[in-house]
Amino acid sequence: MLIVAEDPPGDGSPATSAIRGNDMTILVTGARGNIGSRVVAKLAEAGHRVRGSARDAAALRLPTGADAVGLDITDPRDAQEALRDVEAMFLYPTRGEIDDFLKVAHEAGVRHVVLLSSPASYEPGEYDRPIGLAHRAVERALENSGLRHTVLYPSWLATNARRDWGEQIRSRGRVGIAFPDARVTPIHIDDIAEVAVNLLTRDAHRGRMQVLTGPESLRLRDVVGILGDAVGRPVQVDELTREQALAQRDPRMPEAVLKALLDTAAEAVGVPSPVTNTVERITGHPSRPFAEWARAHRADFQAS
Repeated sequence: MLIVAEDPPGDGSPATSAIRGNDMTILVTGARGNIGSRVVAKLAEAGHRVRGSARDAAALRLPTGADAVGLDITDPRDAQEALRDVEAMFLYPTRGEIDDFLKVAHEAGVRHVVLLSSPASYEPGEYDRPIGLAHRAVERALENSGLRHTVLYPSWLATNARRDWGEQIRSRGRVGIAFPDARVTPIHIDDIAEVAVNLLTRDAHRGRMQVLTGPESLRLRDVVGILGDAVGRPVQVDELTREQALAQRDPRMPEAVLKALLDTAAEAVGVPSPVTNTVERITGHPSRPFAEWARAHRADFQAS
């Protein structure tokens, strides 16, 4: 299913090609993360003044030209320094109250915020469960702040494959999955980062929300097959029951979250996952296939 979308209604700002050139300062919160770090890198590469933040600034490894700053958006005692001269901000979601930080951002003159959210905030079976509620709380705080903003809803992240299956594939050459015929639309995180950079630096596509996906709907077992092609050896899929998946839960994964994810996967069996053209509309190039990410990260799945 392809959703061909026009840009949603904007916030009243004129559509211009850029905002004050490259002299604007852009703050990227969550700059240690997979997506935040790429947003920083792409902004720096384009010559923009970029400031990356994390709770521990010393832990940041930023590219040349990017400044590091310590910031906890749930306890924004140092927010004024982090927000100095900032005109646009990439906001990484976090648990906890962020209203005070957003108030400081509004008072500091931030003109636009790009929030990384999740379709879990509106999808049936997810919006009223832990992941959806956490993202909805951040969205609600941003809406109440008065800051102009665009919310990004990326589909199934390509990096989920490494997080969920990397160790199993490296050590055993096979992976256990409940509901392997559930369908997802993997998105390359560089596509998310490029969309974010465009929205942070240009007015043209600043609607209220942008739904981002990869180019095709795939079964989870097909995604594993693509990983096998990338590493040069077949990867076996062992189908787990819901009960087996819960019994094998990683202790770092809250049980309530895993139950919600399993229920979502069960509902996605045999159901095409949405595909949008948003990445191409905003960046000018089609969204990257999962195989491209898999080839670039094959070492993460190869036996030691």
